[in-house]
Amino acid sequence: MKDHRSLVKKILFALFFIFYLGGLSYPVQDSIPDDSSNLEKIKNEIVASVGPINITTDEFYYSYEFGPAFVKREKDSKERYLKYMINEKLLALDGYSRNVDKGDEVKSIHQDFENDLATEQMFREDILSKVEVNEKEIDTVITQKELELDIRWLYAKTEMELNDYLNSLASEIPFDSLYQLQFNDTSIYLDDRSMQLSRFQLGKRNPELAGLIDTLPIGQVSNPVATSDGWYLFKINNVTQNMVVTGTEMERLRQESINAVKMKKMDKLSDEYVNNLLLQQDPIIKRQSFTVLRSYIGFYSLEKELYEKWQLADKMEEGLKNLNITKENAGQTVLVEMNEGNVTLEEFLKWYRNRSEYVKFNKENLPTFSKSLENLIWRMLRDKLLSELALKRGFYKDESVVEQSKWWEDKIVYSAVKNEIVQSVLLKEKEVKLDDKSNSDETDQKILRKILLKLNELKAKYKVSINEDVLEKVKVSEENNPRAIDLYTVKKGGLIPRTAYPSIDFDWINWE
Repeated sequence: MKDHRSLVKKILFALFFIFYLGGLSYPVQDSIPDDSSNLEKIKNEIVASVGPINITTDEFYYSYEFGPAFVKREKDSKERYLKYMINEKLLALDGYSRNVDKGDEVKSIHQDFENDLATEQMFREDILSKVEVNEKEIDTVITQKELELDIRWLYAKTEMELNDYLNSLASEIPFDSLYQLQFNDTSIYLDDRSMQLSRFQLGKRNPELAGLIDTLPIGQVSNPVATSDGWYLFKINNVTQNMVVTGTEMERLRQESINAVKMKKMDKLSDEYVNNLLLQQDPIIKRQSFTVLRSYIGFYSLEKELYEKWQLADKMEEGLKNLNITKENAGQTVLVEMNEGNVTLEEFLKWYRNRSEYVKFNKENLPTFSKSLENLIWRMLRDKLLSELALKRGFYKDESVVEQSKWWEDKIVYSAVKNEIVQSVLLKEKEVKLDDKSNSDETDQKILRKILLKLNELKAKYKVSINEDVLEKVKVSEENNPRAIDLYTVKKGGLIPRTAYPSIDFDWINWE
């Protein structure tokens, strides 16, 4: 293992997929299937016991519903899924027995997840309760979801190119001909000059463009749209609407639309909520500390040429000198001053390390890079203030937070143990060539064998029991269905990106 970040990266990659530095709202219902109502009748009954760990109906249901589809396509789907959950609990128990959960990295990741759970619960109480939705808003979103748009455009990087397009169109050269000419450049693909999506999706991605499209007749070319990278001329090539919708599909559309309207309103309320917190603290980023941090982050995230071009090493030394500190004792230097308490460089870096693999900086120039980092500091400060408020108000003791926090702890410890096994195999390999398929396959087989041996050892150590009657009573939306597809629900607006609930690794597909 090369350094601290490699373990964090391996664990987090197993737990979630994307990171987006956006707003703070949370999914309203996490796309919970209709069968969840049946869960209330058997709430928290024990499906299986793995040593001292009990897998309840709640944990199994949510893990299964948000889990990979490869298990759901086979016979005895629930039994197979439970088998893999048990495997993960066994490996987690091995980690607990060796105090893996007490390691700084694992503790830090689990704390971030717990912070997010508590803050989410606080938001549900403080914000969701204030959100009201009317039928007109719901119907509007349903219609937007039913409308499929085929949009094409011409792109001009310079004003001269734009004028060429406008003159051609004025000369009655068809838009479609000009559109096709763009692909003479083999580096340009269809997706670079067109999109097929619903009106609802367009509104979420680009509200300004959606507003333009709403007023643009089909087949007509828009006026030039100026952006920071050039000009665009849009045309709606086609619009289709699904006119035949079953009752089940309409109910799904309606629930999705209600959630979408609530999310939009929650975004506005959550922005106000966070802004009030920040205003109360009147935070100030300390310039010299920021200079030191920027150079430190830049050393790990920038190409060597940019780091040297922007003279960040010299700026680091200048910042250290002005602060009268060294690299070794810089951690306790104040980065952000507030009315109540401060944020140190060390505190920010601890927050950053758990997210570094998913953060994208704007590297166009030093000012844009600096702005990206500044936005990240505000994001960290927001997370800190919300977590502290949730703690103060007792949300960490909420029953659902405690329950889900334990689910995530098991998952995180399991991921750390699995990573140990993978690393132990790789370290024994003199050289692993990822482009050598036979070598890669052989390494994968060694990893699988080692995991199997470890599981057999743990099954002899810990008693495993399954309550078949309880498992049978858990109703799920997809079972024994060869056409089941993967649908990932990722919470990306909270304190840390994560799947809605911990589910089994996709890697278990290699055991099928």
